[in-house]
Amino acid sequence: MSSEKMKLELKRLRKELEKALIRGMVAPPCVQTAETKKELVKSMGQARVERLKSSSANYISNFQSSAKGAWVTKAKTTFENTSKKLTTITEDGK
Repeated sequence: MSSEKMKLELKRLRKELEKALIRGMVAPPCVQTAETKKELVKSMGQARVERLKSSSANYISNFQSSAKGAWVTKAKTTFENTSKKLTTITEDGK
């Protein structure tokens, strides 16, 4: 084998070694970091949805006890339907 071919082969082997090191040492922590961030965003979203549901339920309860008249029942039904839609949207997005 000529020295030029040996140099080319060594360069190729070095490049393959560098790729293997990157795949084995650098990539796994990066993938784990990305997965961790995805889970964090998902849990933050779920927490916000739960707070919104709780606030909505409290609002409906306070609204019903403070407002008077026939229109209150319709408004309460609208609030409840909106809450159900929110629940459906969040369940579909899981």
